Amino acid sequence: MSPKRKDLLNPKAKTKAKSKTPDPQTENDFLEAADEHEQAAGKWRAGDAGKATRFFNRAIDVYNEGMRRFPRSFDLAYNKANLEYNMCEDDRIVAQLGNKMALLEETLKSHRAAMALNTANTDVRFNTGQVLTSLVEAILESETQQVAKVTARTLLEEAVDLFTECLASQQQEYEQMTIEVAKAQAEQGFHEQEVMQQQNEATRQEDMETASTSSSAPGEWVTVEEPLTPEAILETCTAHLSAFTTLLGLYDPAELPSIEARVQHGLYTANTSVPTLITLIKDSPFQKSKDEPAGPTLSIGSSITAQKFETTPKDDALLAVANFQAALAEIAYRNGQTDVTQYASAIEILFSQSTSFTELPHQNPPLLNSISAYADALMDLASAIADNPSNDPSSATFTTSIETQWTALSQAQKILTQISPGGKSSTLPPSRLADTFLARGDIELFRFRLALTEGAKPAWVNSKEALVTNAGVFYRGARTYGQVAHKEVTIRMAEAKVVVAEVLREVEGGGGAAIAAKEQWKGKGEGVKRALEQMVEEGVMGRAEAEGVLALVQ
Repeated sequence: MSPKRKDLLNPKAKTKAKSKTPDPQTENDFLEAADEHEQAAGKWRAGDAGKATRFFNRAIDVYNEGMRRFPRSFDLAYNKANLEYNMCEDDRIVAQLGNKMALLEETLKSHRAAMALNTANTDVRFNTGQVLTSLVEAILESETQQVAKVTARTLLEEAVDLFTECLASQQQEYEQMTIEVAKAQAEQGFHEQEVMQQQNEATRQEDMETASTSSSAPGEWVTVEEPLTPEAILETCTAHLSAFTTLLGLYDPAELPSIEARVQHGLYTANTSVPTLITLIKDSPFQKSKDEPAGPTLSIGSSITAQKFETTPKDDALLAVANFQAALAEIAYRNGQTDVTQYASAIEILFSQSTSFTELPHQNPPLLNSISAYADALMDLASAIADNPSNDPSSATFTTSIETQWTALSQAQKILTQISPGGKSSTLPPSRLADTFLARGDIELFRFRLALTEGAKPAWVNSKEALVTNAGVFYRGARTYGQVAHKEVTIRMAEAKVVVAEVLREVEGGGGAAIAAKEQWKGKGEGVKRALEQMVEEGVMGRAEAEGVLALVQ
């Protein structure tokens, strides 16, 4: 959902000769003063993150002072909260400020304060849900799922409920708007374009009359709201399903009945709301407006590469549906409702468009996202099989299980190799490349684990040394891209996994070299322990194997 925009009614006021700016006195003065700092930060953000951060902090200070003077001002509270979240989403800005999790927690407080001032505002509820989701991502990055599960689950449940409320409110509003347009057309015979022009004008007039506590003084600020479109509602569907998909992974199978009501909301969004909205896009009288040309407005972290990587709300919603359904397929397998063959088949069907393609994925961002999601689903498949208590060499289905794992992981590696060549040939932003190379390293160590399994095929066994060597290469690549993207959590994780890969390579080489190399690993035990816990949790390594690695670095 687009953040609220603020425009001046009197643009000529900006062209007056510069003079010493008086201290803000009115609510509008504070809004304008903060906006000037945001605009200055926007001009510096690409070239000097430090200077941009200083301007952003000045804007926050102005908002804080304004809120002390006008504690009931929703506009000040909303804009401050929105600015803080945008800052948290830019890794270069976060690197200037410190711990991302602490910043997101502060941002959440700001959003809760804004929401308390206007509980009926859909935008602030949606944005609060986004902050909750981002906070959970940060928590899960810094802690193992077992440690963070309860906290993350509570936050995500709130986010899912907020998105559910937003979706219901938006759908009701859109239906009412559609009825009013149809009524106007029937009564007056206006063409669709004429009706829209009148409605847009009426909306603008209404906003100008109600959005501010001041009257019509020059330089007054107003809230500019575009008519609700099917695309905007699809964005809420995407946020709803994405948060829900993560939430499902935080429940033990036995706990899932407790969220049956939420599951039904998710199914309705996936199976009814999204298809209906996609059908409405073409014929809707409310069309999504084109983005305005870039100007001196807040736009954090939009590099040239990121600008080229564009998808539509329809693309994003369809992908969110596929990911949600993949999560449900995993749950069905973990609950014993399907077997490994049925689970694997379900993933293939969900991502069938990603299994074969002729064009280069880098030329088609929606396809690239779908292919990447397919790789993630294949890795989740392998992890779910590894967690299955019946996945034992004595089981009659053990051979099928490990072969399915190997095939899924090999396919995932092939996919990630295609979409992450690195260097100048890649259109992916550095932060995403860092995550992709981490995944590629995990795949190699996961296959290394399978190669050590009883009943492993000779070809797998013969590839062990190459697998751990490749893993080290991929983890170092993740570290490099993490440094470019200023992602400190990713850098630390990649560095720890580099050590894990080095230890396994030395041990695989004969054991003696591992003892000799222990000195270079000393002092890295805590980071390696955190990485190993995550790898065991995801099935990449077995518990005994991880303990053996940890013993060599402590």
